[in-house]
Amino acid sequence: MRDRPEPEAVAEAAGRVLAFLPEVRSDRLLQSLHNVAGALQRHGRVPAVADWIEEYRTTVATGGGRA
Repeated sequence: MRDRPEPEAVAEAAGRVLAFLPEVRSDRLLQSLHNVAGALQRHGRVPAVADWIEEYRTTVATGGGRA
């Protein structure tokens, strides 16, 4: 069986990546973060995950991922 990272650890790592999105403005990075957000949706009751999803949505909504 493959070990899976805990949702909190995923949210923490994704948060570090999300911080670069406005600066990098990469469509590939944006798509990867979109995939992470989709995978984390089922863990939305975990506070760290809920916080990351909100930060992700805010960043994307304010154009953080667009050139």
